[in-house]
Amino acid sequence: MTTPTINPDFLYPVTSKQVLVTRDPVFVRQGVINGHYIGRMPNNYLIVALIMCVINPVLGPIGLIFSIMSERSYRNGDLKYAEKWAMYSFSCSMMTFIASVIIYIAIGFTLSPYRFKGSSSY
Repeated sequence: MTTPTINPDFLYPVTSKQVLVTRDPVFVRQGVINGHYIGRMPNNYLIVALIMCVINPVLGPIGLIFSIMSERSYRNGDLKYAEKWAMYSFSCSMMTFIASVIIYIAIGFTLSPYRFKGSSSY
């Protein structure tokens, strides 16, 4: 029995992380773009950004935009920018949360009928 000849373009060296890589354009797998393993999708913090949009509709959409940009970058195969936009989304969401807490506390003190020492008495 003879061994079959295999096209050399079909075989290529892979690392241990690229075991499930294929060059078949029909086979689609997240994390594999054009036969290259790009890694796991980073957490894009979409849920956090949506919650911040509800808490603060003025500043919340900024984190949502960065979250969507992170997902698009990953789908385009750019893991570096996907991680970058994900961290921007998380940072904006946390800043929105802190700003919202400060604003809501300030509004609460302003509308409160109780007066604290050091406040003006009109």
